[in-house]
Amino acid sequence: MIGKEKISEVKLELFRYIDNLEKNKLLQIHKYLIQNTYETETDFWTTLNEWQKNDIEAGLTDLEQGKKRSFDEVMSKYE
Repeated sequence: MIGKEKISEVKLELFRYIDNLEKNKLLQIHKYLIQNTYETETDFWTTLNEWQKNDIEAGLTDLEQGKKRSFDEVMSKYE
């Protein structure tokens, strides 16, 4: 585990580095950090295997074609 003093040093080093960047480079780094952060935090699709993706897509296609059943109808099979 990193101590508070080490974290403070890392933050200070980053702030200094960022402060000295040219505008274009700063914008490139910002875009890279933001995109990678959001992609890894929110994109569950990349964690699915191919058959899971295919099943989801098939289900969406069925819905678009009007092929759907109510929750109660589906659950009645298991009563």
